[in-house]
Amino acid sequence: MGTKYSFKLGRPLKVVTVCGVGQGSSLIMKMFVDDVLKELGVPARVEPTEIITAKAAGADMIVCSILHEPELRGSAKIVVGLKSLVDKKEMREKIAKALLEAGWLEQVA
Repeated sequence: MGTKYSFKLGRPLKVVTVCGVGQGSSLIMKMFVDDVLKELGVPARVEPTEIITAKAAGADMIVCSILHEPELRGSAKIVVGLKSLVDKKEMREKIAKALLEAGWLEQVA
């Protein structure tokens, strides 16, 4: 976790965590995503939801299972599909990579 980042969006990131029905795993993911974004220094509002609502949420980033990723592509600038919804290492790597590619996160020397 030695890498330092600077957040460039200029406002809090709007994130939704998604599962099939928006109650169980999306809430667990929200807690993990909150932790990961805090570690990265990214201010964010993270909300758990289900697929239909996520598509119209106007989120900057959607975090979901790889099973739901194809259906959610195009619903936000960033859609992160996870193999494991509770693997913080996978989540951190994929979220950091996506934010770097979007130009919203910059690595600091």
